[in-house]
This record gives sequence, structure tokens and C-alpha cells, in this order.
Amino acid sequence: MLLRRNMETSAGVISRTGNSRALLAELAISQVGGEPVRSGVRKVLLIHMNANELEFSTTLRFPVNDRYRLSFQLKLGEKRIVLEGIVASRVKQGNLYLYELRIAGSSISRTDWIRELNEWLLRHQPALPEHKVHYLYRN
Repeated sequence: MLLRRNMETSAGVISRTGNSRALLAELAISQVGGEPVRSGVRKVLLIHMNANELEFSTTLRFPVNDRYRLSFQLKLGEKRIVLEGIVASRVKQGNLYLYELRIAGSSISRTDWIRELNEWLLRHQPALPEHKVHYLYRN
């Protein structure tokens, strides 16, 4: 069983505070008990994202359990990327649920994933010189 943790302190590419550009992803359940399954697809709002995890909000209620995996399909620039992960925590906010997902797999290599995240950030922060992307991760 996964432990719940405070999600208020980590920084990432899609930041809770600094970036006004929202990113949508298509969510589906990909595995239950290690067995592949097919499910419907639902659009969700990505709130925070970095190389290891992402946070999203939806009206759907998922258990915090490592027996199933969720799949996310998103478009960063021209690339369509599929991420798979395990729900690590859930917080109710009004009539929505905020989830933290630990990324467990991707349709591209980790190096390419990090490169795509950095390029997406630079495209959406036009006043920032390219060599200063690491400053965004500190805030």
C-alpha cells in the first residue's frame, strides 16, 4: 500500500503557481492486478508535472492503490506521449479530486521525456533565455 504525502512543496515543469498554460491529457485505466484492461477515456487537467510524477484533477474517484495503473496520453509540442503510473495520493478539493501519480513507464525514453518537458517549458516561457531553464525548477 502506498503512503499519502504532502504535495505542496515539490516544483516541476508545469507549476502550480508559475505557469498559466494548462495542459490536458486523456486518462484511461490500463492495468488492474497486473492484467491489461480497456477502459473509456476521460480528459483531465494536468496541474503539475516533472520527470518522475504528475498531478491531475478530475471528478473521478480512484483508490490510492498500487494494484492498478493509469495511462495518460498527452501532446507536448508535436509529440504524442503516453505515460503510465500508479496513484500515490488523492485529495478532495470541492467537487474535484487532486491526484499525484508516480510515473512508472513512458512511450519514450526518460532522456527524451525530460527533453520534451524542458522544450515545452521554454516554449511557454518566451521571456526566459534557453540557458536559464534550470532557474524555473528552483522556484
